Amino acid sequence: MRRGGKAFEWSGGHPALDLVNTLDERPSAAPIENLATYRDFVRFAELAGLIARPLAASLRDRTGSACARATRRARKLREHLYRILTAAHRAEPIPQADLNAITAAIRAAHAARRLVAAPSLTLAAHRWAPAGELEAPLHACALAIERLLSAADRNRLRKCGAGDCEVYFIDTSKSRRRRWCSMKNCGNREKQRRWRSGAR
Repeated sequence: MRRGGKAFEWSGGHPALDLVNTLDERPSAAPIENLATYRDFVRFAELAGLIARPLAASLRDRTGSACARATRRARKLREHLYRILTAAHRAEPIPQADLNAITAAIRAAHAARRLVAAPSLTLAAHRWAPAGELEAPLHACALAIERLLSAADRNRLRKCGAGDCEVYFIDTSKSRRRRWCSMKNCGNREKQRRWRSGAR
């Protein structure tokens, strides 16, 4: 497995799908791991809008075993969701073991939040408990997965139509006929393949 960490795939249309897509080139013999380090993970969570910039700034240079453990757990959480999406795409039963693992992560995420007085239109807002801030990116991903699984229209969840691409996305097109993660990349490549095969 190669290490990436420089660029993320943002065609998912939902932070939880963008998390799944952080393992790039899945079908290849050497997939690219874009969550190789805790710094990578914090950067993803910030860019995905899952944690605020000040929190990300306070976390990105943290190191140690707890950081490495949080990153490994994030990768495991990602793979639980990937297996669920794959089963749904293949019209197979959703694996309960993966749902159970995600449920445990969601419970931990809710337990890591607390209500504080809010200087806005609402009376209170959620904040991460200071003792658990190191795992805030992990918890934020779990809550994003909860929103995806419980609220997203499953009929709009798609896998890229390219045979060598495992990117998942939400089809928000009016026609509901989006086929590619990116027309610029996979879409054009598949069209060229068809043209070449037809030209022969």
